[in-house]
Amino acid sequence: MLTLISEGRKSALCSVLARSGSVPAPAGSRLLVREDGTLAGTVGGGALEGQVTLDARDAIARDAPVIRRFDFGGAKTAESLQICGGRITLYTEVVYPTGSERELVESTLREMKKSRSVALATAVMSAYPDTPPAGHRMAFGRQGPIAGGLAEPGWSELVIEKSLPLFDGDDPLFLEVENPVQRCSALKGFLIDFIHPAPVLIVFGGGHIGRPLARLGALCGFRVVVADDRAEFASPERFPDADQTLSGDYGKIIGQLEIGPRHYLVSVTRCHTTDLQVIEHTAGTPAAYIGMIGSRRKTSMIRRELEGKGIAREHLERIHAPVGVDIKAETPEEIAVSIIAQLIAVRRAHRPTIHHEKIFL
Repeated sequence: MLTLISEGRKSALCSVLARSGSVPAPAGSRLLVREDGTLAGTVGGGALEGQVTLDARDAIARDAPVIRRFDFGGAKTAESLQICGGRITLYTEVVYPTGSERELVESTLREMKKSRSVALATAVMSAYPDTPPAGHRMAFGRQGPIAGGLAEPGWSELVIEKSLPLFDGDDPLFLEVENPVQRCSALKGFLIDFIHPAPVLIVFGGGHIGRPLARLGALCGFRVVVADDRAEFASPERFPDADQTLSGDYGKIIGQLEIGPRHYLVSVTRCHTTDLQVIEHTAGTPAAYIGMIGSRRKTSMIRRELEGKGIAREHLERIHAPVGVDIKAETPEEIAVSIIAQLIAVRRAHRPTIHHEKIFL
């Protein structure tokens, strides 16, 4: 989007407003359509996406947004679009190459590069009062607006207030305007997306399994950090896909990390002693996932040792050990696949839904 804005080109952004039943686009799906019809992102593919792409190109040509509801309850409709049934509403808006849009996108990207979450609020309109529209989008954080703004300060304050309870989650929010707003009769509501930095995979151990694990982690959308107590096993040359490599005592490394609920930790170090050290220092953290390689005998022994060190049992019970999905893996690459599969299962355990609330302006 930033590239298109910088080049002075219009595009169309398609977002999911509501969905029910069996439809291909998860909540939070987005599709960016260029003027020539080429795409970035997806709202599920297939014939549905083909129709949405046509709507997007039409929106660009007419300088007009589109709100379209697809109902796949009928057998004929469902069959033609290759899905089982359900309903979905999509909003297609035109993204103009204006200075305000560029500032908003650049500000959002800056926050993400600093590992900060951002909320993006968009005024959903059936028509644009002016072209290009103004006061229709705002990026904000927990402390307030970052860039852009809605047409009236009161609207911005209301949107932020309603959004904060959902800020740390992945579920979008649609605030539907209940009362007609005479001064902006085309305003239907506000769609708020919560945009988070990529989850962080910290691989403790740069050996045979650590290498393919880091590579697969980067491929699957994780920001990868590799740590090893041997400098030669945690070098950028050995791990070109890693965002960061750290070497030194594991306890000291972990003490310097700010581990939060979007971190995934895997211990595949060189021996029992170092795995014990990693788990001892990470078991009580709020990480989304903690896993440790090893046989059932080894993992059982480490649990007993850590209980003897005073680590609470509830912390130890959340450790995935032996690590990975049981796919009868043998090679380092196969073991890495089994671990990544488990990480994905934990990451996607919650299927996003769209929170819907009616508001009065």
